[in-house]
Amino acid sequence: MQPELISALVGAGAATFVGGLALYGALRQAHAARRSAEVAAEASQQAAEQASRAEYEQWRRASQRDAAVAFALAADEAEVAARDLLSGWNSVTMSDEESAFRAMFRAFALVCAEGPQVLIDYGQEVTSVVATLSESAALYRVEVEGGRADPDGGWTPDYGDCESDYKRKIEEFRQALRAFLDTPPIERPGGDDRQTLRPATRRTSV
Repeated sequence: MQPELISALVGAGAATFVGGLALYGALRQAHAARRSAEVAAEASQQAAEQASRAEYEQWRRASQRDAAVAFALAADEAEVAARDLLSGWNSVTMSDEESAFRAMFRAFALVCAEGPQVLIDYGQEVTSVVATLSESAALYRVEVEGGRADPDGGWTPDYGDCESDYKRKIEEFRQALRAFLDTPPIERPGGDDRQTLRPATRRTSV
């Protein structure tokens, strides 16, 4: 084979080899760029999801706080209505007292819907005490209107003890609410802390 031909073939082979290396390098760079873009997109998506979760958690805790505060206020109003009905103060009627009791129960239903469980548990104790006060006041007022009880004799030591029990239970509820709001939220993957409503029913007289 002539030297010129051999040199040409060798040169062509070298050029092909160099071209292959350049193509391989370009492909590697393209792959690295694509992978870098994928990583950046994943990081951006994760950041967006974290921001969305944080925003949702903030909204959720605000809803839980508002429901709990509304319940505490409604419970106080129901307790006062029962006391006024028992004592004959402020011209409170049985219908007024019943409306206050039902308003408290509706507020408690929101607490049960929003959670958390600790506030539902304390709220259940509050509603049970108010139910006892409400039932006692209503029964006593029926006796008074029927002429079977002294209009000034409704306040008994047992009723006073129940009032004290209410003050303790509502304060425990408020303390639990403050503790909940002061505690950083715990992420529950795929979970939901909404609860099933457990109704409060009036009990017999104290």
